[in-house]
This record gives sequence, structure tokens and C-alpha cells, in this order.
Amino acid sequence: MKIKRIFASLLAAAVVGTAMPAVSLNMPEISMISNAADYTEGTYESLTYKAYSDHIEITGCNIEFIGGNDDETEIVIPSEIDGLPVTSIGDEAFSNCLAVSAIIIPDSVTNIGVSAFGSCSMTSITIPNSVTNIGDAAFSGCSRLTSIIIPDSVTSIGVSMFEGCSDLAEVTISGSVTSIGDGAFFDCKNLTKITIPESVTSIGDHAFYNTPWLENKQKENPLVIVNDIIIDGTTCSGDVGIPEGVTNIGNYAFYECSALTKITIPDSVTNIGDYAFEKCSGLTEITIPDGVTNIGDYAFGGCSGLTSITVPESVTTIGRNAVSNTQWLANKQKENPLVIVNGILIDGTTCSGDVIIPEGVTTIGSNAFSSCSLKTITIPESVTSIGGNAFYNTPWLANKQKEDPLVIVNGILIDGTTCSGDVIIPEGVTSISISAFSTCGLKTITIPESVKSIGNGAFKDCEFLTSITIENPECEIYDSKRTISTEYYFFNGTIYGHKNSTAQAYAEKYDYMFVPIGEAPALALGDVNGDKTVDSSDATDILSDYALTSTGKESTFTAAQKLAADIDKDGKIDSSDASTILQFYAYLSTGGTETDMSKWLAK
Repeated sequence: MKIKRIFASLLAAAVVGTAMPAVSLNMPEISMISNAADYTEGTYESLTYKAYSDHIEITGCNIEFIGGNDDETEIVIPSEIDGLPVTSIGDEAFSNCLAVSAIIIPDSVTNIGVSAFGSCSMTSITIPNSVTNIGDAAFSGCSRLTSIIIPDSVTSIGVSMFEGCSDLAEVTISGSVTSIGDGAFFDCKNLTKITIPESVTSIGDHAFYNTPWLENKQKENPLVIVNDIIIDGTTCSGDVGIPEGVTNIGNYAFYECSALTKITIPDSVTNIGDYAFEKCSGLTEITIPDGVTNIGDYAFGGCSGLTSITVPESVTTIGRNAVSNTQWLANKQKENPLVIVNGILIDGTTCSGDVIIPEGVTTIGSNAFSSCSLKTITIPESVTSIGGNAFYNTPWLANKQKEDPLVIVNGILIDGTTCSGDVIIPEGVTSISISAFSTCGLKTITIPESVKSIGNGAFKDCEFLTSITIENPECEIYDSKRTISTEYYFFNGTIYGHKNSTAQAYAEKYDYMFVPIGEAPALALGDVNGDKTVDSSDATDILSDYALTSTGKESTFTAAQKLAADIDKDGKIDSSDASTILQFYAYLSTGGTETDMSKWLAK
């Protein structure tokens, strides 16, 4: 087996190296905060768990132990194990458990992880009032679950939480819940009864798509309104008037409603959601009332017959491609290739050559100049906001990237996608735009205190990113797991920031590793065993741990050890890290004077 050969050869090198002197490292005693805290693993009857210093997290269920798929069993989760309270049910803990009829959760549990019960065969479950957080897709695919009560302790129903629960017929939502996420009850084919309290102020995309409940509501009234939010109007036709009192036209509310020919929107509406009227080809004109402040992405995109739009001064935000592929936009482009509404430059895609944006424009919208033949552009100081991919695939951006991979306009960092390695954003930058570094080759990045906001997907899918330092303790970080990620919805690096900062709150919310700024990892790079020396024993420890993880077992390393052991910062701890430690040890043992492994690697 290849791993065994690697292990043996490197271990032999380590043994030879034991005659070499160990080199002492002067390391201060420092602390580290991390959600990947120290733990030990254990089993309790059919359950597996992680024991932390102050609580237990249930991580899995041994199906074979309870009799296999032909013998359904009720599982009772204990309130404590070995004197420690059971407070969490981890991500995917009971995912695909096909031999479980019911699960009883104790009132010690406060957290239910992402996909914790995904595709589990249980028919019933009671969520106790102690639970305050339920992860996305927690019960998705539980095809035999028939009813559920969301307790008062829960404030939100996450994305796809009950998606595909085909037998779910009745749902009771407590008065503490304020939001229902995208696709929360998507494809619940038997859902006929749901109690939605007045406390709910936000309902996500397709939350009730393909449910009998929605179909029945559409038959009662093609305008399905919940707590003053239009969640569906796709079965409307002809001339439709939205009743006074509605405040929000939800995402996809009238999506592809080609039979809609006219819509009257009352003054009470403040928001027109993403894709709200997309591809409503029968619409020819629309008047937006004075109360509206936001028009979402693609809100009227693809409304091919739309020739007249009245936009009031109250509108301060117009989303990406909000009026794309409309006759109204085509007519405006003929009048002037710079289409500006309320100081927002929403389209410049027909521009070419040299462009001067007029003074007074405050915002350049997302995709505003995307793929146009723009060569030079003059942007006035009045511009304080630039949307994502505003200059994507333009000659101007390509030239700017050659001058400096950090493309900054009026203090806004709009593009860093050609960056790689270690990057320090200069002081004075005030914001990082949507998708600014998406899929780039960054390894580390330092964001100065001057940066006040980080946009949606700014560091999305940066697969080599190992650390991000956010120096502003109040920096507004767009609330999405993908804002900082090395791959889809996951980040295996470290976020550095001040204690009690927004960076720490973001890291804790998404279970990312966090280290207080100014407090380096508790172990020096290479000092895996913490004896303040880097020698063959550290390489041996890495190889021992690699032997476990390469066979599908959990690493025994603490969070600090993982940081110290990942020498090449690729997010993996393997034989190459051990090999580099041995090379460094050989260098020191033959008179090398650089005792900091990080600096030695940089040479």
C-alpha cells in the first residue's frame, strides 16, 4: 500500500535524524479560540460522539448495532454522557439512518446541525424548547415524517429544512420564528396544513413550491399573500391589482407569468424582490410607487414586451440585470449608452472605447459594463459603490489587472481575481465588492481596518486560501457561508480578527476556525508536539496522524496542532508536510541559523 511505503521511508529518515540535535524555539504562552476545539471520541450504545471540555456532540449512529435495515428502532439521545451535557447533534449525525422509527431529543440539546437528520427514516420527532438553532436541510428527505412542531425557542427555519419530506402533512410554526428560508418546504407533496405566525417577516425563494398547501391557496386567490408578503402570483392573468397593505413582492413571485398584462402596485410596497416579474412577457408598462426603495436582481429581466417603466426617486437600490432584455432598456441604450436611474448606472454594456461617467452618479451596478469593449473609463469621486462584476471581461479591466492585480476605484476594491499567494490590501480601501476575489489563487490575505464591508462571495471558492485577517472589529461581512470559502460552502483555513468582533461572530456562526488577532497559533509552524523544538518527533506525529486520516478515521490533532502541522498550507496534513519538517531539521542540524520555519520556507 502506497501510504505504508511513504510512512516507512519517512519514519526511517526520522529515526536516522534522532542523532541530530533538537533546536529550541522560544514561543510565548498564548491562547487560541476555535470552533474546532479539542475533543475525544466515544460511543454510547448505538451513538458515536465527540466529548469536548464542557459538552457532548452526537456525531453518528451505528445502524448495524441496532439491528440493520430490517429492524426499525427508536433512539433515545441521553441528556448527558459521563457527566457532560449533550448539547449538540452534529452535521449529518443521523443522515441516511434507514432503520430508525423515532428519535427522542433531550432538553439539554440546543443545536441541531446541517443535514443532521437528512433522509432519515423516522416517522416522528419532537424538538424540545431548549433548541435554539437548527441547521439548513436538517430534516430534508425525511420521506416518512408526517408532522412537526417548531418550538418557541427557534427563530428561523433554514434553507431546505424540510425539502422533500413527502409524507409531511402538517406543520406548526411558533410565534418566535421570524424567517422561513429558501426551499424550506420545497416538494413536500402532502403538506396541506401549515400555521405561519405573524412574527414571520421574511419568506425565501420557493419556500412552498410543489405543495398542496400552495396549490389550495392559489385556488382561493391567485395572489398568495402571507403577512403582507406576496409569495406567489404565478397563476395570475390579465390586469392585476395588488391590495393596499402589501409591503413586499417576494422573490420569483410572478416568475414567468406570461398571462399577466398589467400590474398595479400600491404605495405600501417597499421592496420588489429578485426575479419578481422575470419573463412576464405580457407586461407592457409598469409604474413603481414612491414607497419602493429596492428593485431586486432580474426583477423585470426578460419582460420582452415592457416599453414603459416609471421609477420614483425613492428607489435607492437596483439589482443586477433588473431590466435586462426589455424593450425599455433597448430604447434607453439608443438614447444614451450610459443608462442612469436615480444616480445608479444600471447599464453600459453597449459602450465602447473611451467612456466618461458623469458627476453625480453614486453607484455603478453589478454587471453594468460586463463584456463590453470598454478601453478607458473616467469614474467621478461621487461614485461610492460598485457592484459585482461591473467590468467583467472588458479590455479596461484586463489592462488594470496587468498594472496591479488589486484593482481599486475610489477606495473600492472591485477585482482581485488575478491575485495569488500572500496579499495585503492597502490602507484606505473602504470596501471589497461582490465576488472580488472569487476563485482566485490567494493563500493568505490581510484586510486593513479601513475596510468597512466585505461583499457577497468576495472570497468564494478560493481553494488555496489558508488564512484571512480582518483588522476592523466592526467590518460588515456579508452573511453567507460562501462569502469566505475554499470550496462550496466550506472554509478549511483560519479567520484572524479581534476578540468579540464581527469576524469572530462570522467564524462562530459557520463553524470556521478563528484566532484572535495578534495571537499567533499556540504552536510554531512545525512544532506539532509543543515541545518548542522542530525535529523528527514532529514528523513522526504527523505521519501517525496521516495514517489515521488516510483510512477515513478522525484526526487526533488539536486545532493548534493542525495549524502547526500543515506546513505547505494546502489544508491537508500528509507525508509532504512530514518530509518538509525533516528537511528543515536536517538544515538546522548542519549549522543552519534560521530557526523560524516560516522564514526558512520563504527563502
